[in-house]
Amino acid sequence: MKQVVFTYLLICFSLYGIAQTCTFSGAIENAKGEPIPYSSIYISKLATGKMANMNGKYRMNLPCGAYKIKVQCLGYETKFITIDASKSNSTKIIVLSAKSFAIKEVTVNASDEDPAYNVMRKAVVMAKYYKKQIQEYDAKIYIRFFYFADNVPKLAKLFANEKDLKEFAAGDLSETLIQYNYKRPNTVKEKIIFTRSAKGDTSKGRSPYLNFSFYDLGGNSIISPLSRSAFTVYKFELISAYYEGQRLIHKIKIIPKRKGTDLMSGHLYINDGTWNINSVDVKFKQQFVNVHYKQIYAEVAKNVWMPTSHEIKARAKAMGFKGHFKHIVSMSNIKLKTDPKIDAKIQSLVDIPVTEEFKETESKPKNSPKKASKTEKKIQTLMDQEKLTRGETMKLVRLVNKQANDEAKKLPKDSVLEITRNHKTEYSDSAFVQNDSVWNAIRETPLSEQETIIYKTRDSLTRVENGDTIANKDQSLMGKVLFFNGRLKSKNKGNVVKIPGLLSKLSINFNTVDGLLLRKKLFSYKRKYDNGKFWKIEPSVLYAFSREAVMGQLDFKSQYNMKKRARITFSGGRINSDYNALYPMPNFFNSFSTLFFMENYKKLYQKDFAKIGHSFDITNGLNLDASVEYADRKQLYNSTDFTLVKWKDKEYTSNTPTILDSSSSYLFGNNKAATLSGTLTYTPKQPFRYRKDEKRMLRSKYPTFAVKYKHGFKDVLESQSDFGVLKGAIYQSKPINLIDKVAWYVGGGKFTNNNTLYFADYENFSTQPFYFIGNSAINTFKLLDFYRYNTNDYFFEAHFSIEDNFLLLKNLPLLNTSFLSEGLYANYLYTNQQDHYYEFGYGLKNVFLLFNAEAFVSFKNKNYNAFGVKLSFNFINNSDSFD
Repeated sequence: MKQVVFTYLLICFSLYGIAQTCTFSGAIENAKGEPIPYSSIYISKLATGKMANMNGKYRMNLPCGAYKIKVQCLGYETKFITIDASKSNSTKIIVLSAKSFAIKEVTVNASDEDPAYNVMRKAVVMAKYYKKQIQEYDAKIYIRFFYFADNVPKLAKLFANEKDLKEFAAGDLSETLIQYNYKRPNTVKEKIIFTRSAKGDTSKGRSPYLNFSFYDLGGNSIISPLSRSAFTVYKFELISAYYEGQRLIHKIKIIPKRKGTDLMSGHLYINDGTWNINSVDVKFKQQFVNVHYKQIYAEVAKNVWMPTSHEIKARAKAMGFKGHFKHIVSMSNIKLKTDPKIDAKIQSLVDIPVTEEFKETESKPKNSPKKASKTEKKIQTLMDQEKLTRGETMKLVRLVNKQANDEAKKLPKDSVLEITRNHKTEYSDSAFVQNDSVWNAIRETPLSEQETIIYKTRDSLTRVENGDTIANKDQSLMGKVLFFNGRLKSKNKGNVVKIPGLLSKLSINFNTVDGLLLRKKLFSYKRKYDNGKFWKIEPSVLYAFSREAVMGQLDFKSQYNMKKRARITFSGGRINSDYNALYPMPNFFNSFSTLFFMENYKKLYQKDFAKIGHSFDITNGLNLDASVEYADRKQLYNSTDFTLVKWKDKEYTSNTPTILDSSSSYLFGNNKAATLSGTLTYTPKQPFRYRKDEKRMLRSKYPTFAVKYKHGFKDVLESQSDFGVLKGAIYQSKPINLIDKVAWYVGGGKFTNNNTLYFADYENFSTQPFYFIGNSAINTFKLLDFYRYNTNDYFFEAHFSIEDNFLLLKNLPLLNTSFLSEGLYANYLYTNQQDHYYEFGYGLKNVFLLFNAEAFVSFKNKNYNAFGVKLSFNFINNSDSFD
């Protein structure tokens, strides 16, 4: 009872501040009296943005007084009016006139380019500065999201639960009011003041606010018209140049040069002279979704523009389901800090007009008092030109990037390489209030009729039980026994125990040695300490039905220095191991090929082993990984001929790898091996991020260098191995300009001695012999025999691939709007077993968003060898580490 009273008082005090304000409401219409949906209202004095709903209705709770407001909607004349919000409830109908665009008189000859290009070139250059201008901001933000189902396929109606169908058809709506603080680059503190969902969901998480500026848009999935590559894929047309108050604005039409899901169309509105964004109205297509995105920017401080109103509309269509979505955001009470260095650069490059809102702010001198560097002088000279060529724009972008890189070199090393992401969310005690009267008082944008219907329909379908949603209900006792996958924590959260149910963390595979093979993780126990230190233990048990053999493995890991990624590991037990230990065939595909095609590629031996490892960063980007292993290996034989599909005149092959030297059967016999291995990897300027108790390495713009040495010690605990092998590799994968991914790998090595060497220690190569394969790494051959070319002497391999949305077939009319991407591949191998082996391939990726189809041809010493088609599945990965 006390808690109820306390919550009620909190709500009352929250609304008390609202009660001291005046409400100003009404509608925004065109000259015909028709509502203008989602119009934007901005009150400069309060640094506050508001938004009308889809019926043009608006409602503003403001401190009582008179204000000059700016009302705008794309396609209509912007209107500046003064409102009197001195009464408790004032209303006003605001009428906007349709914009009559009139291009400034510009003479354009047939040989001349459109004036839009000069505007966009300067906007592209200045975007580099405006993207980083705001260092920190604090705002109250209102977010509303809703979806509505337009169609449910008949097949779903036949098989789906009736209640689930009704819930889906009813749609959903959520509203959230937050206090939001952002600090560059990735620090967020947000407080959920009020949140409400039509589903009645009370689960806690981050707010639905997307901290997104059009300047941040880009990458290979969608190419920004403000990127340096924009002029390659877009055409631009000046539709109009018009005045909004004292400011001249250019309306630029974005026209894709080709079709494709990585391009957008629509309009950008650019402020003249300062060359920053005024508004955005674009459309683009993503997987199953057509998106219409609008942003209205406002000058929050002198020449500091922020998107104060967001509107994202999307229509989705997949497998007969159709629906539309809407996400709207309005920001108010904005307070911000800018980067003074960026401000100084902007002021040195553009003429900032003195507007009525900020005329009391003194204009700073155009030239910074600090002596300009050579790079800054070159930038300023080019920006002072009335017109820029495309080449001059590219030169400017390079100079701006060089300027940023030079400044980054002056910062402490860790501050440059560490990518931080600090997001904290807290909830007010009254956050989940559902009362309509409360929401009517705090709601920033009135509900439309359709949105009100969603609430009413959901109320009649709600399935809340005892204050907990169905989604959060406890599993039944049987469900816990079979499928439990949760965790148990001690009070101080230092001890974490995971005990999976009988059918959780259970894998089932099949091979001709074990028959049906079950692997079950018994439990995991993790002990956590401060500063990212922990130790963890995980035992597993395996049972081979055909051999009636019990096996098991124990894994232990201890991290004693998170920043150094310093870990000690131990693993031991009895398992079956692939002779291709570095690049084993995935169990799923071996099971499938064996049971359905009678192709038992994987050859196994039993290994009783113990392995101790130590890994740590010598310095950031330079890692040493060393391990010692003792293994007692025993040869195994097929124990079953079971198959689901019996092929005529086809039998399983023996459990002995097929190699070129067929007389060397002793290579697979029982043996003992004591080995020591060490791997040193180095990635220059390696960026990283700390996440929980991990230091995660991110993509670097530099390649990775790796060196490994492995040695077998004879007569140590009866070890028979006596060999040494040294190898190295250089590899990298990254986007280059408009190409999604360019990847390459060059590696090689030699056995320093091979006095006593068994096949399990031969150098093996990543290859995938079956028709269906996993999402493989760059150093993977597609047609190379699985074991035949493993070597005990010298070896060299090279791989190169290009993957992009548009290479060859995607330029065809039927494919250029699909979500497919293409790949070109080349692989090469040279060993003592094979002089020259080549592979060349072409692939279509993301076929039905599930798999990739690839065709390869191979050659041996310039002679044709084989042709094959592979289907790879994106959700099954193979190891891509250097080992």
